[in-house]
Amino acid sequence: MIDLMLAATGIDIDFAATGAEALEAFQTTEYDMVLTDVDLPDMPGLQVAHEIRQTEDGFHLGYTPILFLGRLDDGAEPGDGCLPKPFTADGLKAAVDRILYVARGSGLEGTLRAAR
Repeated sequence: MIDLMLAATGIDIDFAATGAEALEAFQTTEYDMVLTDVDLPDMPGLQVAHEIRQTEDGFHLGYTPILFLGRLDDGAEPGDGCLPKPFTADGLKAAVDRILYVARGSGLEGTLRAAR
């Protein structure tokens, strides 16, 4: 569903079925942003975010914005935003744009131009 919602934006998307797959991908690929579900089959999205932050710190990597999809408990957000479910394609695009703008200084369009 996320792929369909973001298809018109031109974003390249990698998918991981589990938190472990997401963390493995993060260790081998540089991403402009991470979207993670709050509830993954093998671990909470919050744990994925904490491990991403530890990887960034441990390897002196740049900061990667994280958007949680779903509702988090108050005060439990090591990411850059949370988009409660259900959400629309426009809501998802707006959240991605806002988070990229705050984290990178340019929104979705600027990030896509820089990647080309």
